[in-house]
Amino acid sequence: MTTQASERRAAIRALLLERAVHSQIELAQLLEERGHEVSQPVLSRDLRALRVAKAGGVYKVLESDKVTPLESLRSLLRAVSSPRQMLLVQCEPGAASAVARALEAEEISGVLGTLAGDDTVLVAIASESSLARVRRRVEDLIERR
Repeated sequence: MTTQASERRAAIRALLLERAVHSQIELAQLLEERGHEVSQPVLSRDLRALRVAKAGGVYKVLESDKVTPLESLRSLLRAVSSPRQMLLVQCEPGAASAVARALEAEEISGVLGTLAGDDTVLVAIASESSLARVRRRVEDLIERR
């Protein structure tokens, strides 16, 4: 890393520790006031390198040896549910993401969401009747191969 990049990153860190910064545009303007002109792509790379995250609408420097407290990530959370019904769908290697997206795109009633690995999709389902319906749909496709 160049001296210029090191100095710019030190300025970013100092700014974020001393004041609330709400946008990259605001941060770029503050940096310019301190003699550091920076493009948006470079600023984004600097923020990643410094382990900066936006929490509660404000950029924060994360401690490198600590996990981000869940409380500071609350603005990123949308909903929580705890379905008892789960369906595990096994796929060809590398296909799980495509299968998960296709399952969600079919908008089958009762599908709450999917989680895809490399060759496995975990489908969270709202009810027993929905579970049977989704399972039948997938089994029908397997049988027609």
